[in-house]
Amino acid sequence: MKQSHLLKQSTIRVGAMIIVKLFGLIGRVILTRLVGAEGIGLYSIAYSFYGFLVMISGGLPTALAIITAKKSVFGWHFLKITSFYIVLSGSIISLTVFWNSTQIAELLGNSKLEYALRSLAPAILAAPLLGLLRGYLQGLEKFSIIAASEVFEQGCRILCMLLLVYHLMPMGIDRAVGGGIYATFIGAFISFAMLATFISIDKKKLVHSPNESPTLPFVWFLRTSVIISFTRLLIPASEFIDAILIPSRLISAGYTSSEAVSMFGIISGMATVIAYTPTLVTGALSHTTTIRIAAYWQKGNHDEFHRLSRLSFTIGWLWGLISGTFLFVYAKELSLFIFNTEDAYLSIKCLSLIPLIVGFREISTSILWSQDVKKIPFWGLCVGICCSTLVQYFLIGIHGLGFIGAATGILSMEIISSAWNLRALNIGKGVFIRMIPFIILDTVAICGAMSLIYLFVHSFQDTLLDITRFLMSGCLFGLMSGLYMYLRCVAFPKNT
Repeated sequence: MKQSHLLKQSTIRVGAMIIVKLFGLIGRVILTRLVGAEGIGLYSIAYSFYGFLVMISGGLPTALAIITAKKSVFGWHFLKITSFYIVLSGSIISLTVFWNSTQIAELLGNSKLEYALRSLAPAILAAPLLGLLRGYLQGLEKFSIIAASEVFEQGCRILCMLLLVYHLMPMGIDRAVGGGIYATFIGAFISFAMLATFISIDKKKLVHSPNESPTLPFVWFLRTSVIISFTRLLIPASEFIDAILIPSRLISAGYTSSEAVSMFGIISGMATVIAYTPTLVTGALSHTTTIRIAAYWQKGNHDEFHRLSRLSFTIGWLWGLISGTFLFVYAKELSLFIFNTEDAYLSIKCLSLIPLIVGFREISTSILWSQDVKKIPFWGLCVGICCSTLVQYFLIGIHGLGFIGAATGILSMEIISSAWNLRALNIGKGVFIRMIPFIILDTVAICGAMSLIYLFVHSFQDTLLDITRFLMSGCLFGLMSGLYMYLRCVAFPKNT
């Protein structure tokens, strides 16, 4: 019964995560086609600043969830106390950003960000409060309402953003992007109202012993939230550094400010979106397997632990190889048909290894976390971000290497953090040697299938449209590679 309940919770959580990501992908694609490379560049820079500020308090919801799971009355008291301080500090930061949007835009390197920063100011207050409510409900295992709020928030945000951008386009790209970003607050506010209403209606069921005045573990709560916030700040900090570093180094290489923002938009708003989309699969895989792997480890069932770990790596390897091959071969078509421009094809081609490398990083992180080893992934990511910053600083400053330098920096971060994790897993040379024949077999099979499909479909070049050939290739490659994955992982599992 408990196992089926756990499976249901995991399914709801992963399903909501995938839907939210897909909504975000669709919204980003449509937004890019509306505002172009420069507009999506402004959007990415503003959002990286917003994400960095919001994630400063990112550990509070998780700490609240943990303490609520232990004792709901503690969670209720901490929810009220923490909300007060979030409202106080969030209001100060929000008003500071709003009143000083012109100066902050200049510090970020582009005066056109002023409208976007003003629109993001209310969300800086709303998002942390929404996160607190979700953390509290997570501790009470109310995953269905959390999933519904996430999907509803993303749907409202994307819809309002596109409507606002469409109607504000005649006023200029900077005003259109700024107005569209205001939808972040609209989505967060509606979702917050939804969860607050749910808690107020079910307060008696959710909160036990409301009249009790326990001694609250403030020290533990603060220490836990700070540690989690610091860990989660790494990725937003990396994105924020990229948002400042890449345009500034492009300007140093001789590009104008507008050209630099457009190139950053191509890198962050187009190429990375396409390259990271296949990682939805490995992200969902790591989410669903982490709990089971951790359970096997704690029970001392090492045989099942290693079996599931090997299977996860095999799926991650095959999916990364399949999706990476498709990205490399059809980079130009993906850029043209999705974003209506071929400008992103070089960056997509350079980033085609991302699905494979990120898959290894996510799966290895899940395995290490299940063994209660949390410092290794953290330090690996820290070293990777530092190396990425150095690589981008030197390469992007060379004229003509803007796209390649940015892609190299992103790849270096992922490669180093993945290698750091894999080294900690102590995979012996014997295991690696036994894997070599399967690595060669998989590579030959996948690349061979892509080559045959490419030659076959393009033999109809005189009779079929480009987009028709692209869709045919995608469908045929998906069928053949899916069959191969089934044979490797299900029909003949001993080969994994």
